Amino acid sequence: NSLERMRRLMAQLRGGEAPVVSSAGVALPAVIERVRAAAAASGRSLQVQIVDRVVARGQEDRIERVVGHLVDNAFDACGSAESVTLLLSREGSEAQLVVRDAGHGMSPEFVSTRLFKPFTSTKAQGMGIGLYESRLYIQEVGGNMTVDSEVGRGTTVTVRLPLLDVGPSAARELYSVQ
Repeated sequence: NSLERMRRLMAQLRGGEAPVVSSAGVALPAVIERVRAAAAASGRSLQVQIVDRVVARGQEDRIERVVGHLVDNAFDACGSAESVTLLLSREGSEAQLVVRDAGHGMSPEFVSTRLFKPFTSTKAQGMGIGLYESRLYIQEVGGNMTVDSEVGRGTTVTVRLPLLDVGPSAARELYSVQ
């Protein structure tokens, strides 16, 4: 699986693969609950606040990978003793996911010039691919990702995704399947 993802990433870097855009509905609260359960299984405390139950456009497994990657990065930055927060809300016609940590943070120079570059990482063992791939996917579905960080104070990553406008019965179906 990792090898296949690396091949797809390398194809994207060479410009040889068209992005796959899906308008499938992704019930974000269900994704967040799975990410929280994975964190708990690793002995980590993910504090979750779901303000609005929203359905976003995208592919569920890819959005879950993005959210999971952001949460893992936050835990890596602040250590397992600290908690990480994840907030889900609706902002106009977009879902907003905010991942916040009180970790070591990053310099403004690193955020503005190197953070989203492939093969650049603040981690000793990091490859610098996860955040790059995550941002690419978020942009493919029409969303965006911003980072606010300060050395010694932590980092806040905000992801905005276009909402999928579904009626009440479709929303109930999406949430009952999750």
